[in-house]
Amino acid sequence: MTTHTPEELGCLAGGPARAAEVALARLLQAGLVRISREGLVTAVHRNPGRVSPLEARILNSTLVGRYLHDVLREAAASPEAEGLRSHLADRGLLRRRRSFRPRLYPWLSLLGAGISLLGFAVVVFPEVMEPLPAAVPRFDGVPPWAFFVGGPLLIIWASVLRLRDPGRLRTRAGYLAVKRAGRHVSPQDPSHAVAVLGLRGKIGGVAVAGLIGLTPAMVEMLPTRDTSSGSSCGGGCSSSSCGGDGGCGGGCGGGCGGGGD
Repeated sequence: MTTHTPEELGCLAGGPARAAEVALARLLQAGLVRISREGLVTAVHRNPGRVSPLEARILNSTLVGRYLHDVLREAAASPEAEGLRSHLADRGLLRRRRSFRPRLYPWLSLLGAGISLLGFAVVVFPEVMEPLPAAVPRFDGVPPWAFFVGGPLLIIWASVLRLRDPGRLRTRAGYLAVKRAGRHVSPQDPSHAVAVLGLRGKIGGVAVAGLIGLTPAMVEMLPTRDTSSGSSCGGGCSSSSCGGDGGCGGGCGGGCGGGGD
């Protein structure tokens, strides 16, 4: 089975902002950065060894202490985050751009509703509908039950298409990857938990941020979620929805990819 790094899962589940949270969480776990009570992030080691490009970006930006929200915002908008998005798109987990097909689904539903109403009018008000075959010859001879079958079938078809392709940047494969990851979230793997749920998420009654040593006051310093991501990388889903997704989303939406699906 194909595996994904925590940063890749984060990007799929919650966009570039989530990927930045994962990178910071991994650095905190490794003891490569520290956060003060005031929310200042400072690099502890200047030669950390092997780190991801996004982690290296955070380390280089925190050689002098910087506030938590500034660090995460810059990392989410960095070329490294964009490179992560491109990598996921190359693997078929994200789309390069959102699908335009979902714009057709409401019209299909309206058409189905219109056909159903037409069938209702044919049965209930036959005298009103009697001139219609003359104006539309092909309408003549169509049994009323065809309207009651065709209309709902069109609505069901539009609903199925909407579920399969809601227009997020996350592809079906990306959607399934996030869904699988959501089944295996546990406090024993903080990086995975951050990737799927985000620093503002919870596992049961346990705050994900607390797993990596962040206090509630520090969580309040986190930047607000950028909805352009989602599905961003995956679909732009919220931290509460990505666990069972839902996404991405965005798809990785405006950054890493988002929705999706």
